[in-house]
Amino acid sequence: MNNGVTPNNPNNGTQQNTVNPHLQNADNQPQPVITQSVNVPTTQIVNGQPIGVVPQKTAEEKPKEVTKKKFNYVPILIVIILILIGAVVFLMQKNKADVARLSFECSPVGYKEETKLDINSTLVQDLYNKVKTNIREDLASVNFDNAMKLYLAYRQIAEDKIYESNCNLFSNTVMEPYTCPQIETFMPMAFKEETMKLELNKLFGENNNIPLGNVQIGKNCMGGYQYIAKRGEFVKGYCQEQSATIFRAEKTLTEAKSYGNYITLTENVKYIGNQNAEVPANLRSGTYQYTFKLDTNYNYIYISKEYVEKY
Repeated sequence: MNNGVTPNNPNNGTQQNTVNPHLQNADNQPQPVITQSVNVPTTQIVNGQPIGVVPQKTAEEKPKEVTKKKFNYVPILIVIILILIGAVVFLMQKNKADVARLSFECSPVGYKEETKLDINSTLVQDLYNKVKTNIREDLASVNFDNAMKLYLAYRQIAEDKIYESNCNLFSNTVMEPYTCPQIETFMPMAFKEETMKLELNKLFGENNNIPLGNVQIGKNCMGGYQYIAKRGEFVKGYCQEQSATIFRAEKTLTEAKSYGNYITLTENVKYIGNQNAEVPANLRSGTYQYTFKLDTNYNYIYISKEYVEKY
């Protein structure tokens, strides 16, 4: 009776060594042929299913590789570059400031002891005449600002640097009461922009940083040269107001001293009015001190004018 199991063949899976009777050696004796038996795994069929077969392993699935997100270094590089640029700009500005400071502080000569100077010497008188002002100028302005500095520099311009010109581009509204009427009885005078720059450098040093502008102090007829940048010239306007005044000023140079690279001039001032008009409050009688410093070009540049308080 068949139980669904296929009986094994006695020779199934095994190959026996046999002797071939037809092969003979040289003595006509049969020569055995040796065949090697090979064990082959047997396969049995049970209920229609093969057994004894080792199932082949399927290829193992490789784990999926996790793609790492690349870090973006561009923003960091931009920040670093900006920081480096800022550092370079800062160092350049600092170096420029240091050079300017050293140029100001360092002078070609210097003396440690304070020395009195002759107030009638050419050096002292030349410096004093450059900065001394009259009563009309004091009434216009007593401030040591850029307008006054431009005015004082204008006063140093030699007459041969001033020439006849015209009213082209002159504005009649920015320098009242000065205007530039094109009439036969008025000839506007002018001087070059370079002339003003030279006098500013000589009086206040080459690093003065004084911006060019109109030469006028206060709202009076003092100065009157309008700066016309497109022409590169300063052109004088016309003023009809009277410049006379009822006030007087008595000024006396009393002392001159030198210390190190500095020269100081001491001036005694007395403002005088009359019974009908008192001296304006901004005009203070008393002692004033002018300070000059020797720069690297051997020019004594004008540093300051200060009122000396009495204690």
